[in-house]
Amino acid sequence: MSSSPGTAWIDGRVVPLSEARVPVTDRGFQFADSVFETIRTYGQRPFLVGEHLDRLRRSAQALMLPVPWSDGDLQDATGQLLAGWSRGQEAALRIVITRGDGGHGLALPEPQCPRLVILCRPLPPLARELYTQGVKVVLPSAARFKEHGVPAHVKSGSYLANVLALAEARRAGGFEALLRAADGSLSEASTSNLFLVSNGRLFTPGLEDDILPGITRAVVIGLASAAGIPVEEGPVSDEHLLAADEVFMTSSVKEVLPVVEVGEQVIGSGVPGAMTRQLMDLFRGKTSELSARGVRRLDEVFRR
Repeated sequence: MSSSPGTAWIDGRVVPLSEARVPVTDRGFQFADSVFETIRTYGQRPFLVGEHLDRLRRSAQALMLPVPWSDGDLQDATGQLLAGWSRGQEAALRIVITRGDGGHGLALPEPQCPRLVILCRPLPPLARELYTQGVKVVLPSAARFKEHGVPAHVKSGSYLANVLALAEARRAGGFEALLRAADGSLSEASTSNLFLVSNGRLFTPGLEDDILPGITRAVVIGLASAAGIPVEEGPVSDEHLLAADEVFMTSSVKEVLPVVEVGEQVIGSGVPGAMTRQLMDLFRGKTSELSARGVRRLDEVFRR
């Protein structure tokens, strides 16, 4: 399995990823009419799976998209995909629910018959140097705002704004792209939440600032609070970011990733800062602990 590009669960069948197919009439393909979650494993066990499935359901509810599968059904399907996974190799699971086929033009089909697709691939490797040396991110151009046709808290298939922002950043030599909220403040990166450190305090855009409520973000906030680090949530301006002592990003795949350059400006001393390194260590220790305990939701760990 280690040499395989992965597998997929479609309509109750597990097939090689190269053979996975859905009809071109699927509304997820035609209109990005879908929601999804990306879940990584630790020790071949999906991490905080309950949090991800809760968010998947909230996203679907916001789009009036039925989810006829129970959490047990979804976990059984992911379990089938992971059953033959190579020991020692971690996986990235992408659970996608589309509205399925049907409807006339944009009109919703009656009845709706959602489609469930789950992809299981090797966890994308990130070079160790990215964590020891940090990365560059790029401020968005005036045109790079988050997609506002879908509520910010919804993880939908409509990701074109993120795709274009990341392409722009990569052309400028950046690893990630930042996006703006409707008010022009910085909301998050194309596939990550944003944090900065200033005068011993941790800052991050709040849930009302056009961000996706990241699960890794929530873990980091909980760890910081438990460690006595003051945490403030609210709008982040360009000036606030560029004057920060430290900057980092979080996501399920990236975990806690230091940022040492924004555009052409060096952040702090140009190396991952002390608080970033502390939170990286705390996060890695906590993932090992929670995976070993089989923890499904953060309420079992942090009071929220």
